[in-house]
Amino acid sequence: MATRIEILEKVLTQMRGLVVVDHETKIVFLNEEYAETIGKDPKEALGRPVRQVIPESKLPVVVESGKAILGDVYYVLGKPTVCNRIPLRQDGVLIGAMSFEVFGEIKQSDKLFASLQELHSQIDYYKEKLKRLSGSRYCLADIIGSSSAAIKLRKDILKSACTNSTVLIQGETGTGKELVAHALHQESLRAHHPFVKLNCGAIPSELIESELFGYEEGAFTGANRKGKKGKFELADKGTLFLDEISQLPMVAQVKLLRALQEREIERVGGETPIPVDVRIVAASNNDLGEMVKQGTFRADIFYRLNVIPISVPPLRERKSDIPELVELFARKYGDQAGLSSLSVASEVLALLAELEWHGNIRELENSVERAVGMCNGSVLDISHFEWLLPMKRNEMLEIEGKSLEEAKTAFEKNIIVNALLTTSNNVKKTAELLHIDRSLLYQKMRRLGIQFR
Repeated sequence: MATRIEILEKVLTQMRGLVVVDHETKIVFLNEEYAETIGKDPKEALGRPVRQVIPESKLPVVVESGKAILGDVYYVLGKPTVCNRIPLRQDGVLIGAMSFEVFGEIKQSDKLFASLQELHSQIDYYKEKLKRLSGSRYCLADIIGSSSAAIKLRKDILKSACTNSTVLIQGETGTGKELVAHALHQESLRAHHPFVKLNCGAIPSELIESELFGYEEGAFTGANRKGKKGKFELADKGTLFLDEISQLPMVAQVKLLRALQEREIERVGGETPIPVDVRIVAASNNDLGEMVKQGTFRADIFYRLNVIPISVPPLRERKSDIPELVELFARKYGDQAGLSSLSVASEVLALLAELEWHGNIRELENSVERAVGMCNGSVLDISHFEWLLPMKRNEMLEIEGKSLEEAKTAFEKNIIVNALLTTSNNVKKTAELLHIDRSLLYQKMRRLGIQFR
């Protein structure tokens, strides 16, 4: 008589397309028949992240959301099948997920599958069109990475999307705070309504109020004759993303607080309150809690914004994601440059994973874009990243034989030059990247003889 374990093993081997992953989305079982179909070795696949083996797998979505995906039309080598993906729990705790075919090829259902495929295509088309109309460009799938920090970030977004509470996104420059805001909107119940952005640091202080709340006819010299809607009205029923919220002037902070509390606004020059239904998502690369202590940001509005905090991790805390990010950016800019089959040499991935990226993902992306611009072949190799090598390879050679002061000067110059390259000579962004004032950056550039390239 067969044991229960033997019976279970027989069931597992007979289930078509069975894939099982743990809570870290690493493969713990891969059906041999399915592995052969997709050209993979089931033994080598064990313990690897599922998307390294099956790039299009939706199991990570199931693990992160804790929700099943049932009756999904799925294609294996161009042949349609229907697949179920189910979260696995033990004592209420999610421990993994499994995916299996409900049924494989069914020739008599070709018309059904064709109809389903056409329906899926239409849905995808309208989803994309709706995304463009709403003003949101990114979704949760754009936040890639298998590190624990990246997984936690996606989980935080999914949890936050279930509510209408105000969200405060904090993180260093270049970590992807705006991408998080877009993804949050796309996952929320407000996804079918507008996503409106206002960069509080890019609007002159005297215009910020009219940008936020709009103005009535004749409110000030040069005003539009018909008046103008502000960002709050434009975002009604949707999401208003206030980027660089730390740059909001004190006077505007008071008016924003009232709008958040009363859920209504008044246009500049107006007298009638206008009700608004808007979810606020704010972002800052400065520590707002510290600014409150210093008296440069109001405590009452900080607490009103900080209902649901989301911290975006710097790249140094998710270095294992660098190879995946590099390959993504290489494909993106390779396609734009007509290099559709562009790949990345392993030594490049190793180099970029070791470097310190003070500008985080933005700096990494800019570096890959620059390298792609110098490539005319099918592989990005070390020669396309020559400007990064001095920091890695010749650091000690540059300071050999120099005094401590000379070595510090050389190192400081190298840092500033690389930061300028990263931001395409944008002094404002370079100063933010280095966490210094623009005036101080100009002084250092003059002292060190640094000129724009």
